[in-house]
Amino acid sequence: MNIFSYLCQRNQLHTSMNTYLRRSLYSFLIALMLPLLSYAQESYPIAFDRDANRTRTDRVLNGIVLNGNAFQVKTPMKMYHDLTDQTFYAHAGDLVSPSLAFTGRWMDSYIYIDKDNNGTFDVQTPGAQGALTEDNELVSFSGLTLADGNYNSYGEETNLSWVQPPSFLLPEDMKPGLYMMRVKIDWNDLDPAGRVDEANGIIKNGGAILDIRLQILPDGEYQEGCYNLVFNDEFSGDNGSQPDETKWIRSVRRSSTWNRYISNSEDVVFLQDGHLVCRAIPNPDQESDPVPMLTGSVETRGLFSFTYGWIEGRLKTTPHKGNFPAFWMMPQPPTDSWPKGGEIDIFEAIDAQNTAYHTLHSHWITTLGNKNNPKYSFSESVTQGDWHIFAANWTENLITFYVDGNPVGSYAKSQKASDLEQGQWPFLHDFYLILNQSVGDGSWAKAADTSFTYETQFDWVRVFQKDAPTGINNSQLSTLNSQLYNWYSLDGRKLQSKPTVPGIYILGNKKYVIR
Repeated sequence: MNIFSYLCQRNQLHTSMNTYLRRSLYSFLIALMLPLLSYAQESYPIAFDRDANRTRTDRVLNGIVLNGNAFQVKTPMKMYHDLTDQTFYAHAGDLVSPSLAFTGRWMDSYIYIDKDNNGTFDVQTPGAQGALTEDNELVSFSGLTLADGNYNSYGEETNLSWVQPPSFLLPEDMKPGLYMMRVKIDWNDLDPAGRVDEANGIIKNGGAILDIRLQILPDGEYQEGCYNLVFNDEFSGDNGSQPDETKWIRSVRRSSTWNRYISNSEDVVFLQDGHLVCRAIPNPDQESDPVPMLTGSVETRGLFSFTYGWIEGRLKTTPHKGNFPAFWMMPQPPTDSWPKGGEIDIFEAIDAQNTAYHTLHSHWITTLGNKNNPKYSFSESVTQGDWHIFAANWTENLITFYVDGNPVGSYAKSQKASDLEQGQWPFLHDFYLILNQSVGDGSWAKAADTSFTYETQFDWVRVFQKDAPTGINNSQLSTLNSQLYNWYSLDGRKLQSKPTVPGIYILGNKKYVIR
């Protein structure tokens, strides 16, 4: 056990110490540990000169996003990036969602954590279909040739062209303290130092290495200003089953392009191989339901809504004439009618285009026509048949869209009162999530091919917020005085009594996770 781990554990015993003193202790200990960490960092070898410049400009690492927390490299044209003056905060057992801001495609990524703090990354060859054991200090990889084929650490087969690293869980038994985390971009190679052969060496291929600190916090402690997970669905249910009914409801058929063919059929929404599948299919029974297609859509309306945060999802769609899928957000009722209440489109695609669209709607934009004051819509070239991570960072004054960790455009809140009075920024109240597969009507996306089955797969969806909820269990729940405050669900509904079902609730202007 290192001194930091010991003192943090000892610190947990002093429950009367307030948050300010605890954070002061952490800051003091970090200052003491920095020289040691810097020394330790030098002991983690790399296969090239630490000051080497990259040899190509078509593959460049600009930074990494970890659970919505962005870390930018200082000099992108370097091969090695020392970010050990920065820290990613997490808890033992946390899900870590990484996304590389990387230019280029045909590379692989690897993430290592020195879990035992022995000054080296102890790496073992993954098992069948990329399986990683908990003692392996390789914690995530996007592609590797193994005895049974090419796999990533999700267990998916890969052609080694997807650079984004899969998410991973931190071990439940990791002790509070500082650890070294390394991110490597390379070609089909386990070595944390980098591949060195002449044919596909890390320098020739334009790879990179980034080192950053990981700090494991004690249970119940949160670092102010960092994003923390408040909602997620990994869609890991049984094949053919329906999505979690505590998180999702089916959207309702109405007259808009996206919802005019919505159906409750289990043929258009279901789980398969760890993904949510949304489809648009030819209607097999037009006599009882006289529409040419049936489409699938789910949403969190009435179950989960939020104001501000980092929202991300991993998905892929099937390009085809008339294709019209979306990952987006609408305001939780009660609210102004559309478009006054606002709309946040994190991802849309149309037809067979290899383009992702990211758009906002409001009275100011849509009704008054202020589409470039400021710019309201952005697009990015992607390969739609491949997996991509689409995200939005929504704050009080800015919404920024991301594709695979790279920012593609931002929309800012106006500083003029007259603009705000005309609905320039309706993005200041709770929104809910929508995932859907629709078909076009010829206005933007082309008219549907009514003989084709359209499909979009969602691997996962996650929401992170800086206002970290307080975690309590059922025994601790009994000590909270519900006579002084009222319990509310996240969508604003007042509860008749203390919550009895695990979830996130609000009491006295604070969020609580009931476990």
